[in-house]
Amino acid sequence: MNILDSELMKLKRGVVEMGEIVASQLSSATKFLFERDKNLAEQTIKNDLKVNSLEVSINESCIKLLALYQPEAADLMFITTTMKIITDLERMGDLCASICQIGLKLTDGPSFSEQFKCVYSYFEDVAARDDEMLKMAIKMFSDGVKENLGLKDIIIKDENVIDLLSHKIVVDIINNSIKNLNTLENNITYIFIARKYERFADHAQKIMELLLYMDLGKDLRNLPEY
Repeated sequence: MNILDSELMKLKRGVVEMGEIVASQLSSATKFLFERDKNLAEQTIKNDLKVNSLEVSINESCIKLLALYQPEAADLMFITTTMKIITDLERMGDLCASICQIGLKLTDGPSFSEQFKCVYSYFEDVAARDDEMLKMAIKMFSDGVKENLGLKDIIIKDENVIDLLSHKIVVDIINNSIKNLNTLENNITYIFIARKYERFADHAQKIMELLLYMDLGKDLRNLPEY
């Protein structure tokens, strides 16, 4: 293995580590929503700095590799794609921190009782799908796109389901607000949180799309079945 190959492997490990931290952040943010532990929320927000730091260091490594080795073909594509992927991961980390920041505004009361079980059921469902999408995208990056091509369809399916669920939960929340104006403040907060989960899924799918373009030279958005 030459020096460039060794550096590329190190780069890959850094991205996988970053993905694992983001997955942990998603789990912590969702756990906070259910347990309403302020300390957990604050720790999750603080840990976002780790994601930001990794993005900066990996990006710097990519730039150094481009400058020192002037890679071509597949290596060049891998490095430039990595730079895009870490941008998506950093934004996903931001979304986890935002869920906590917004969630801290939730108040106890009617909207935290029986009538809002559907909202927390939604959060549980989409968080699990977000986590699955992220881990599958990272697996494609780490273990190879061609070897894990079947994960593409699962990621697309999960993203479509999350879009449908997001629309439904917003409609349910609005209908609840009409019936009970006392819940309006929390209802608006729930809508903002739901949007963060939806955006997380969008970024996970974007990573998968970048990987397909890198490895297969195909832009999913231009495929008739997409």
